[in-house]
Amino acid sequence: MADLAEAIRSVDPLTDRVAAFGRGAYSWRTIDQDLIRASLTFDSLLAPGSAHRTSGNEPRTLVFTATPLSVELEVQDDRALGQIIPPGPGQIVLDDVDGESTTFQADDLGFFIILPVPDKMCRLRLETGTGSMVTDWIRLNPLAG
Repeated sequence: MADLAEAIRSVDPLTDRVAAFGRGAYSWRTIDQDLIRASLTFDSLLAPGSAHRTSGNEPRTLVFTATPLSVELEVQDDRALGQIIPPGPGQIVLDDVDGESTTFQADDLGFFIILPVPDKMCRLRLETGTGSMVTDWIRLNPLAG
Protein backbone atom coordinates (compact mmCIF):
# COMPACT_ATOMS: atom_id res chain seq x y z
CA MET A 1 0.00 0.00 0.00
CA ALA A 2 2.87 2.35 0.76
CA ASP A 3 4.28 1.78 -2.74
CA LEU A 4 0.85 2.49 -4.27
CA ALA A 5 0.42 5.68 -2.22
CA GLU A 6 3.89 6.84 -3.28
CA ALA A 7 3.14 6.09 -6.94
CA ILE A 8 -0.11 8.08 -6.79
CA ARG A 9 1.60 11.04 -5.15
CA SER A 10 4.29 11.07 -7.86
CA VAL A 11 1.69 11.80 -10.60
CA ASP A 12 0.20 14.94 -8.98
CA PRO A 13 0.81 17.11 -12.08
CA LEU A 14 -1.01 14.54 -14.18
CA THR A 15 -3.87 14.41 -11.67
CA ASP A 16 -4.34 18.18 -11.92
CA ARG A 17 -4.35 17.95 -15.71
CA VAL A 18 -6.88 15.11 -15.73
CA ALA A 19 -9.08 17.06 -13.32
CA ALA A 20 -8.89 20.14 -15.60
CA PHE A 21 -9.91 18.04 -18.61
CA GLY A 22 -12.79 16.59 -16.59
CA ARG A 23 -14.03 20.05 -15.61
CA GLY A 24 -13.81 21.18 -19.24
CA ALA A 25 -15.76 18.17 -20.50
CA TYR A 26 -18.36 18.64 -17.78
CA SER A 27 -18.89 22.28 -18.77
CA TRP A 28 -19.77 21.17 -22.33
CA ARG A 29 -22.53 18.82 -21.17
CA THR A 30 -25.25 21.46 -21.70
CA ILE A 31 -23.90 23.14 -24.82
CA ASP A 32 -26.90 22.10 -26.94
CA GLN A 33 -29.31 23.35 -24.27
CA ASP A 34 -27.44 26.65 -23.99
CA LEU A 35 -27.98 27.27 -27.69
CA ILE A 36 -31.47 28.04 -28.94
CA ARG A 37 -32.64 25.19 -31.16
CA ALA A 38 -33.80 26.43 -34.59
CA SER A 39 -36.28 24.36 -36.58
CA LEU A 40 -36.52 24.11 -40.34
CA THR A 41 -39.62 26.20 -41.12
CA PHE A 42 -39.31 26.35 -44.91
CA ASP A 43 -37.67 24.15 -47.54
CA SER A 44 -38.33 24.95 -51.19
CA LEU A 45 -37.89 21.26 -52.06
CA LEU A 46 -40.93 20.49 -49.90
CA ALA A 47 -43.01 23.47 -51.06
CA PRO A 48 -46.13 22.79 -53.15
CA GLY A 49 -45.23 22.63 -56.83
CA SER A 50 -41.57 21.82 -56.25
CA ALA A 51 -42.04 18.37 -57.79
CA HIS A 52 -43.11 20.02 -61.05
CA ARG A 53 -39.98 22.06 -61.57
CA THR A 54 -38.51 21.61 -65.00
CA SER A 55 -35.01 22.82 -64.21
CA GLY A 56 -32.75 21.08 -61.72
CA ASN A 57 -30.56 24.20 -61.51
CA GLU A 58 -32.91 26.27 -59.35
CA PRO A 59 -31.46 27.18 -55.96
CA ARG A 60 -32.89 25.58 -52.85
CA THR A 61 -34.21 27.93 -50.18
CA LEU A 62 -34.12 26.97 -46.51
CA VAL A 63 -35.30 28.94 -43.48
CA PHE A 64 -34.43 27.98 -39.91
CA THR A 65 -36.36 29.83 -37.21
CA ALA A 66 -35.92 30.33 -33.48
CA THR A 67 -36.79 33.24 -31.25
CA PRO A 68 -35.22 35.83 -31.60
CA LEU A 69 -33.06 34.63 -34.54
CA SER A 70 -33.57 33.02 -37.90
CA VAL A 71 -31.31 32.24 -40.81
CA GLU A 72 -32.21 32.05 -44.49
CA LEU A 73 -30.10 30.05 -46.95
CA GLU A 74 -30.11 29.90 -50.72
CA VAL A 75 -28.24 26.75 -51.69
CA GLN A 76 -26.70 26.79 -55.14
CA ASP A 77 -24.58 24.11 -56.80
CA ASP A 78 -21.25 25.38 -55.46
CA ARG A 79 -22.18 27.68 -52.55
CA ALA A 80 -24.83 28.65 -50.07
CA LEU A 81 -25.71 32.30 -49.57
CA GLY A 82 -27.11 33.11 -46.15
CA GLN A 83 -28.51 35.93 -44.08
CA ILE A 84 -29.05 36.18 -40.35
CA ILE A 85 -32.33 37.80 -39.27
CA PRO A 86 -32.32 40.29 -37.58
CA PRO A 87 -29.44 41.58 -39.68
CA GLY A 88 -26.10 42.02 -38.00
CA PRO A 89 -22.58 40.64 -37.81
CA GLY A 90 -22.02 37.19 -36.45
CA GLN A 91 -20.08 33.98 -36.57
CA ILE A 92 -21.42 30.86 -38.25
CA VAL A 93 -19.90 27.46 -37.56
CA LEU A 94 -20.80 24.63 -39.93
CA ASP A 95 -20.48 21.23 -38.22
CA ASP A 96 -20.58 18.04 -40.27
CA VAL A 97 -21.35 14.50 -39.14
CA ASP A 98 -17.66 13.60 -39.21
CA GLY A 99 -16.92 16.13 -36.47
CA GLU A 100 -15.30 18.67 -38.79
CA SER A 101 -16.17 22.35 -38.27
CA THR A 102 -15.72 25.34 -40.56
CA THR A 103 -16.21 28.93 -39.43
CA PHE A 104 -17.72 31.71 -41.55
CA GLN A 105 -18.28 35.38 -40.70
CA ALA A 106 -21.46 37.33 -41.40
CA ASP A 107 -21.06 40.98 -42.35
CA ASP A 108 -22.88 43.94 -40.76
CA LEU A 109 -26.02 43.10 -42.77
CA GLY A 110 -25.95 39.46 -41.66
CA PHE A 111 -24.84 38.11 -45.06
CA PHE A 112 -22.43 35.18 -45.35
CA ILE A 113 -21.30 32.60 -47.91
CA ILE A 114 -20.72 28.91 -47.27
CA LEU A 115 -18.19 27.70 -49.79
CA PRO A 116 -18.16 24.86 -50.74
CA VAL A 117 -21.54 23.33 -49.94
CA PRO A 118 -20.92 20.15 -47.95
CA ASP A 119 -22.21 16.91 -49.47
CA LYS A 120 -23.08 15.33 -46.11
CA MET A 121 -25.31 15.99 -43.13
CA CYS A 122 -24.45 19.22 -41.33
CA ARG A 123 -25.81 21.87 -39.02
CA LEU A 124 -25.16 25.56 -38.44
CA ARG A 125 -24.32 27.19 -35.13
CA LEU A 126 -24.78 30.96 -35.07
CA GLU A 127 -23.45 33.47 -32.55
CA THR A 128 -24.61 37.08 -32.93
CA GLY A 129 -25.14 40.12 -30.76
CA THR A 130 -28.82 39.13 -30.63
CA GLY A 131 -28.23 35.60 -29.43
CA SER A 132 -27.07 32.10 -30.30
CA MET A 133 -28.79 29.25 -32.10
CA VAL A 134 -28.15 25.87 -33.64
CA THR A 135 -30.06 24.44 -36.61
CA ASP A 136 -31.41 20.97 -37.15
CA TRP A 137 -29.12 18.51 -38.94
CA ILE A 138 -29.77 18.59 -42.68
CA ARG A 139 -28.21 17.72 -46.00
CA LEU A 140 -27.95 21.09 -47.78
CA ASN A 141 -27.52 19.53 -51.20
CA PRO A 142 -29.61 16.34 -51.19
CA LEU A 143 -28.61 15.50 -54.77
CA ALA A 144 -24.86 15.41 -53.97
CA GLY A 145 -23.08 12.24 -53.04
